[in-house]
Amino acid sequence: MVFHVPVMAPEVVAGLVGDPQGIYVDATAGGGGHSRAILDSLGSRGRLIAIDRDPEAVVQVRQALVDDRVVVVGGRFGDLRQVLARQGVDQVAGVLFDLGVSSHQIDEAGRGFSYQQDGPLDMRMEQGEGMSAADLIAQSSMEELATILDEYGEEGQARRIARAIGGAPVMATTADLRRAVESTRPRHLPKTLARVFQALRIAVNRELEQLALGLEAGMGLLGPGGRLGVIAYHSLEDRLVKQTFAPLLRGCTCPPAVVLCVCGGKASFAKVAPKTKKASLSEVGSNRRARSASLRLYEKLGG
Repeated sequence: MVFHVPVMAPEVVAGLVGDPQGIYVDATAGGGGHSRAILDSLGSRGRLIAIDRDPEAVVQVRQALVDDRVVVVGGRFGDLRQVLARQGVDQVAGVLFDLGVSSHQIDEAGRGFSYQQDGPLDMRMEQGEGMSAADLIAQSSMEELATILDEYGEEGQARRIARAIGGAPVMATTADLRRAVESTRPRHLPKTLARVFQALRIAVNRELEQLALGLEAGMGLLGPGGRLGVIAYHSLEDRLVKQTFAPLLRGCTCPPAVVLCVCGGKASFAKVAPKTKKASLSEVGSNRRARSASLRLYEKLGG
């Protein structure tokens, strides 16, 4: 069983799996779709380690992927090195990060990720651990809430919406949050709600911090020729990935005015494809989740 159709699965496999007998990591197992696609491309000696920070996803993917070549474990991006070390692994042929929230998490009202369903204002990837979205709102000042909405939601009316959220008589469910946002009478309510829910979810789970740590760990774990892929669904994630790899693709750190390189810096990564990959129109037509997805693939240089 898989919860959702994996986005750009053929493109992921074609760009990520260079050695069918190598060790690969799906750092966001989610519904198991990409894990299955990667596993199906591996040879008899290939190995897949599927990781997810959501305990429910770990249980489901373990049931879905019964194969001696795969192990499914819990863990965050920032714990990638430690998770692999426990599996006796210190070098891999490829790592995939499929960011955001899975369709299953969004569809389950009790998780609190969706403004379209009424449920507890939770939004934690690991249910029961750390602060929920309701806790975060209760403990944040209006200025702090506005900063969250501005930085993580890129919401133009961040201060106005933060005042409405902070001034609400109760803030315990997704319906409470929706009513507070609605009270500000935004011009495009669905888009505003999406930005607000995204911002709080990112803050609750410290997603950008975890992504930065995961990218650093993943790059260090790759052997020469190994590849790292990231599927991002909004500009904040994609920008972080792009900015992280930019200096590694360039190598040389000399000022533009210097005609000949004197720093001796060499690129440590190369793009697998010259352009960021997007889902085809046919895939978007059958899988709405793919419409905003961007796939970046990088290969580690050296030998």
